[in-house]
Order: sequence, then structure tokens, then C-alpha cells
Amino acid sequence: MRLTKFTVTNYKVFKDTFTIDFSKDSIAILTGRNNTGKSTILEAINCFFQKESKAKTIPNDCFSVRNAKIILKAVFETDKDKITIVKKYKEESSPSFYDENDVEIKASHELKDKLDEILNNKPFYITPSMLPDDINGLIQNIYTEILKNNLEKLESDEGNVEENELAAEYAQLKKSYPEFLRKLKLNTDRLLEEVSGEVSDNLRTLFSNDHLSLNVVGGESEGFSSTELLKTTSSSVHIDSNKQSKMPLANQGTGLQRMSLIYLIQNMIEKKLMGESDNKLLLIDEPEAFLHPEAVRALSRSLYKIGEKMPLMISTHSPILIDLSERHTSIQVFRVGEKTAIQLYKSISEQFDEDDIKNMKILNYVDSYVNEFFFADKVVVVEGDTEYIAFKHLAKLKNENVHIIRARGKATICTLMKILNQFNSSYDILHDVDNHTKHNSSTLKGQLTNCKNILELKDNDNIRIFCSISNFENAIGIGDVPNNKKTQTIYEILHGTSDTDEFAKPRRIVQNLYQQIINHDEEKTLDIGFLRINAEQDYEDLFVGLIQQKTEEEIEEKKKKEAEKVASN
Repeated sequence: MRLTKFTVTNYKVFKDTFTIDFSKDSIAILTGRNNTGKSTILEAINCFFQKESKAKTIPNDCFSVRNAKIILKAVFETDKDKITIVKKYKEESSPSFYDENDVEIKASHELKDKLDEILNNKPFYITPSMLPDDINGLIQNIYTEILKNNLEKLESDEGNVEENELAAEYAQLKKSYPEFLRKLKLNTDRLLEEVSGEVSDNLRTLFSNDHLSLNVVGGESEGFSSTELLKTTSSSVHIDSNKQSKMPLANQGTGLQRMSLIYLIQNMIEKKLMGESDNKLLLIDEPEAFLHPEAVRALSRSLYKIGEKMPLMISTHSPILIDLSERHTSIQVFRVGEKTAIQLYKSISEQFDEDDIKNMKILNYVDSYVNEFFFADKVVVVEGDTEYIAFKHLAKLKNENVHIIRARGKATICTLMKILNQFNSSYDILHDVDNHTKHNSSTLKGQLTNCKNILELKDNDNIRIFCSISNFENAIGIGDVPNNKKTQTIYEILHGTSDTDEFAKPRRIVQNLYQQIINHDEEKTLDIGFLRINAEQDYEDLFVGLIQQKTEEEIEEKKKKEAEKVASN
């Protein structure tokens, strides 16, 4: 039974009702600016699963509106059923659970067993600010899950030779324990009978009433359950190093604590030590906190492995936590707003070939922040360094939340488009046409094919493709610039202030192009060096005539060389 929808009202930052819908088969990733409530959502979900019997389990300052209830509403689904449970908190009183018709779920309610099943499967909850008691409690929770699964296996008589021997011993223990209790009870009852008689004599004398008597009756027991065994166990985790040994995990650095817990969960899932883990929810608040970059990448790999086996929900500020070169389960990315978590992206079926995987790994090496597109308002993919520097400068100057991805090649542009398409993203492409007159006909045909490959991946109207003719430098009017001078030249263009200097016109062209691409609502006329691509014909108009001209020139050149060869003989 998996959580598929959660609503919170009047809890901390969520004064109004806030709702988030989950897919049953996705890793849920919560993004958003600071203080939007990402951590609060995870905290509220964890609160829902708590079994509380005493008053004031939530501090009064967590109530957004005083004297109003905090309401946590959860929807759980199986292949056959959908169940809605509501938990309500009042100040200074213990919470209660209700069904979707606002009927309190008490012992006789038809959902009582389902509610108990849900609450007995509380999430693993990992936060950056875990106290030693929190860590020890989580470790005990993990250990208990393993023991419970192990006991269930023993009771089912399924296992290897060693486990079967243990199961036989466990069965014998369960069989002999009731007989032991019966004998113990008989012995105890005889003692209690003597005590009862003496107390009765005292009472009759004290109250002058010969009919007074007191009887102490012992409780009945038929045996023991696995639950009773679990209550008597405890566990701990120690860390050994070259500096110290048997140091409790709770006394280690925060990064080591969190990674140890996550790795424990991952490995226990992989070894199937926790039974059916596909309904056990793992909540991690800012998993990248306190970790150096390489540890974040390792964490990313671990989370994907966990997400294949159990429901996983994280809040994060880290774009490098999402490694799209890994083959993983589907991902839902949300941006937390005031009243709802807006689903920015949801991955669909995997559509990357081996070349794409290689391209993504190369991108990860050269640009750790490709995945900032999950966090940006607008996304632009550019081919070369010059336009990347120009757009980054203008975005910073105008303080706009634009993510510019540098592809360094048309093949990588195609890979990036597959990534963005997988998450149904809106974005713009700017690439060089590379229809330069210096190229031969064969090279030009190859470039035309590369351009058409880009257009083929444009699968909706929210994707726009722009091209530079023949390349970005030529398009802004500075001609062919050697690679070693491109950075210096674009710097001088961008930082000029005079309307009459040699770079005034290129600067105006760059600014106009940036505005055209960034401001979707303002359709401006592109300068002559740039073109918006809407159909294959737009590319062919740039290539076909040139390819024909080059082909004819190459034929003439070939004839000329053959004639010279004949003449020389």
C-alpha cells in the first residue's frame, strides 16, 4: 500500500491547504527556494505515521492559525484499493484519525486494521539535524524491520539449512513456552491464594464484616508473539577508524552519519533483509547536506538503487544529485509553491542509446551543473563557448533565472534534447549551422544531417530552435575568430560601453538575440545572421544551393586535375 497523495493544512508554512500527488513508481524530488516548505512536507508526512497517545505531541507554534486544527490527509493505493485517512491535531490534545467521511476510526471501524497496517509501516526519516536519539531510534527501527522479516521467514518454513534448523528451534520454543507458562501460573496462583486469604482476614477484622474477601487472579497467556520478541531487542552502530574504535555512529560527523544510514538501508534492501520493502517509504531531507561533491555523486547512485526497490522522497538544492547517465527508475520533480507542489518534470520511458549515455557522462565531467534545468525558470542549450559566455553574462546582468547548457557539439545537443524531452521541458536551442564556404560538399551534407537530427527531436511547440549562420561569430559580424581568441573577444564585446566602439554592433546583435530567446512573449525580428527553424526546408535553403555549388566545383577540380595528369604524360 503506497502513499500517492498527501495534503497538509495549518502546519507551519502551510497556513492554507497544500497538496502533492505522487506516482506509484517514481522517485519524488522536491525542489524550490529556501523557506517554501520542502522540509516541512517530509516532516508532516513523517508526523502522519506517528502513533501518539499523549497530548501536545506537536508544539503550539507549529499551528499556523491558533485554535484551528492541523489536518494531514493521506491517500494510499494498492492495485485494487484506494484508502483515504485523515489525521487531525488540536492544541493540547492527542491526535485522532478519521476516514474520508470524517468518521473517527476507532476499534470497531472497518478501516482500523488498515490503519494499523499503515502506522506499523512508518517511514525511515533522515534529516540534516538528527540528534543522537533520532539516529539511535532510526537504527533501532531498521534493526527491528530486519528481525521482523527474519521471524516471518522462520514462521513460513522457507529458507536454507541453517535457517530451517533455526525455524525448528523457534517452533519448539513456541510450543514449550505455553506449558512453561501454565506451570509458572499454577505455582504463582498458589502463592496468590495464600496472600488473598491473609489479606481477606485483615479486611474482615478491620471492617467488622465477615463476608469481605479479596482474590488476586493471575492473567492468562497462550504463548508469545514475534512482536513481544522485537520489544526485547536493541541495536547500535559503531564506527572504527585509525583514530578510534567502537565510537557510536551518533557521535560521528553529520556527513558520515547520513551516508552510513543510507548505505545501510540500500544494502539491506539489496540483500532482501527487510522483506517487502516496496511499501516502506524513505524520506530524506536535503541528502546532499554536509557532503563534498564526490560524496553527493556516490549518494546519487545509492538513491537510484534504493528507488528501484522502495518509495523514495527527497528534498534537495543540489542539481548534481540527479545523474541522468545512470539507468534508473522514473523521477518526478516538483517545485514547492504556496498551495501545491507543481510537477515540473516526470520522466517517461527510457530513450537513451549507448552514445547518449556516453555523451551524458562526458557532460558530467565537464559541467557538473547540467541538471540545473530542474531548478531554472528558463532553459537554453547552446553549442559553443562564445554564446555560452555571452548568455551567462546577460542572464547575470539582468538577474534572470535562466539555465544555459553548453553542449559543445550537435550530437550532444541531441542527447540534451532527449533528456529535456523526457521531462516534458520547455527550452530553446541555439546552434551553428556550419554551412561555411570553406567546407567541401561531403562535410556540408554531414552538417545538414546533423541539423535535421536536431529538428527531429523537437516534439512540441514549447521547443524553439535558432541557428547561427554560419557560426555564432560570423552571425554577430566579427568573422572567423581563432579558438584561442574567442573568450577575449566576447569579453571585450560584452563589456564595452560606447555606442561607437568597434564592437557596438556585435554587442547590440547579441543583446537582441538574448532578448528574443529569453522573452517568449515578445517576438522580435532576428538579425540577418540568425534564423528560427520551423521546418526542414529552412535548413535545406541554407545548404542545398551551397552543396550543389561545391559539388560542381569539386567535379570541375577533378576534371582539371585529370586533364593536367594527361597533359603531363
